[in-house]
Amino acid sequence: MSAPERAPGEPPTSADLRERLRSLGYLNAPVDRFVLAGAGDRRSAATLAASASLRIGLLAGMLLGPAGAVALASQLPELITNITDAVVMAAYLTIMFGLVIAMASFAVIVPAGLVAQSFATSASFAANARRVAAVAGALIFFACLAYLTLWWRAAVTTSSAPTPLSSAAVLGVAVAISLVLGHVVMVTALALVARIDAASSSSAKSLGPGIPLSSWNVTLPLAAVAFIGAAALLYAAVPGPSGGPTAPSLTVVPTGERVLVIAVDGIDLALLERLRTSGALPTFSHLLRNHPAAMPSDADRDPARVWTTIATGQPPELHGIQSLEARQLAGVEGRLTPTSRLGTLVAGATDLIRLTRPSIASGDQRRIPTFWEIAARAGLRTSVIHWWATWPAAEKGEDTGTVLTDRALLRLEQGGALDGEIAPASLYTALERDWTSRRERLHERARREAVADAPSETAALIQRSATLDTTIADLSHESALANVDLQVIYLPGLDIAQHGLFTADAGTIASPSAMAARVQAIEQYYQFLDGLIADITAINASRTVILITQPGRVARPGFGFLAISGAVEHEKISSDLGTVPTSLAALALYALGVPVAEDLATPMNAAMISADFLKAHPLRTVPTYGARRSAPRRTTGQPLDQEMIERMRSLGYVK
Repeated sequence: MSAPERAPGEPPTSADLRERLRSLGYLNAPVDRFVLAGAGDRRSAATLAASASLRIGLLAGMLLGPAGAVALASQLPELITNITDAVVMAAYLTIMFGLVIAMASFAVIVPAGLVAQSFATSASFAANARRVAAVAGALIFFACLAYLTLWWRAAVTTSSAPTPLSSAAVLGVAVAISLVLGHVVMVTALALVARIDAASSSSAKSLGPGIPLSSWNVTLPLAAVAFIGAAALLYAAVPGPSGGPTAPSLTVVPTGERVLVIAVDGIDLALLERLRTSGALPTFSHLLRNHPAAMPSDADRDPARVWTTIATGQPPELHGIQSLEARQLAGVEGRLTPTSRLGTLVAGATDLIRLTRPSIASGDQRRIPTFWEIAARAGLRTSVIHWWATWPAAEKGEDTGTVLTDRALLRLEQGGALDGEIAPASLYTALERDWTSRRERLHERARREAVADAPSETAALIQRSATLDTTIADLSHESALANVDLQVIYLPGLDIAQHGLFTADAGTIASPSAMAARVQAIEQYYQFLDGLIADITAINASRTVILITQPGRVARPGFGFLAISGAVEHEKISSDLGTVPTSLAALALYALGVPVAEDLATPMNAAMISADFLKAHPLRTVPTYGARRSAPRRTTGQPLDQEMIERMRSLGYVK
């Protein structure tokens, strides 16, 4: 018994529409049946479009989520650090892409149905409706293909260049995914048209079976054209197949020099000069006996950013450490740094919903090797103590020396298994054995030498900074850290002390006498620091000492300086000689006999080197040092992420 005939203009029943879709071939392919499942049961065009769009979004997420995770792993290795990170990121991207594509599909399908409906009374309804549906599918197809191609282009410009075969495979996958999504959007738009057609009694404008792109004769040429277009887009802005110069092997021509780099944060040049003139700073006066080169500070004055620039000889845009505070995505070990005001606002919002959490910038984010890593790669013995963004330290790797990272002291205080805070691990075992007695001894020295006569309100701040600097100086005497070709030491105590003493309390103004007492305490700290540096340099008086300073976290950008002493130093450095933070890397490596990379931000400053030394050791160069290389790290101990944040907050580095 046949179904009763409907009156003209009466909406089709669900059985009518389902049968209509089957007769037109819309439910033959599995992907069509998935997207249009239950389409005949939808009472309105809007609910049909919404249901299909959600299914399209689910399909897009399953296809684009893993593909996006692969691209992120290539583009942002500081975020995707292991397989678990990749899986978690793929899940996040699946949700994100799914929602975006679902909304985009709905925004395209509904207008397409409305446009097609405007042709309902036209004799050319079928042809026009097919064109509208094809345009809807093409919009999604080209948008998706362009997006995937640009993702891959970004990946190959920041990583090792892929082979033409691998790029062809990636573009092939991008074309296939885009075709599938464009196809299902077009089919859904045609399903809306079928509702209009099924509700009409006019055969003149009736749709026939078959849909655009249902034939391989149409699909294959379109895919080929799309592939060629994507390849052109990919390679239009990508450098040649090499992807950049390859880092050559480094040959050291010994100069007979061992180098000690001492970095001091928080130096005020005017105060330093006044104390030197009064004879209160004999060690500083000796190291600065020739004019030091003035050095402007970074306008941002973020310590992790500033000192990583100094360590790598490259600007933040290249080395990757934009700020001390970064963000860690829930379930992902890697970190990202918001680089704009909008990014900071988004990070604050995602912190509130626990999707992200604050973290401290780490070496995983750094893309450029430091000068001590270059020296280690060249085969020299190196050590570094307490420099920013050195955690985690790899136990083994081409760029590995002896490293006490910026989390090393925290690990020694907390105890427990290492999580990359110190390398090699045997050094941690030796230091942990007598750490309690060392800590008590150094705490007492700091109280006796730096806090003596300090007012009670400033004594705690000075004690904390002095203990930190004293500990770093004392550790520098360890044979594993001192008996090296290059030793690098960072002393942050002065910056921490002056930041704590001179940061105004909200709504209060310190009295002149209180401010005078704080200035006196800082002057005393300069003298204490002078003694610590004397202890450090006394280990081996024959070493070349490079002293570099920055003004610290002051209200306005100031100046630091770079000074060199020993057999390398120029006898008559001009008093107006200037330099920049990126100058240190080339200077230290040249003094050790390591060739200097031509792509460093600043070439080696020959004006600071004696003529005799330059003649005996001509400058040698290599095109580049390449990217930072380190061996994969296996997590063994409990990470100190939260403890590190609390430590940085207590020292005034983060709020």
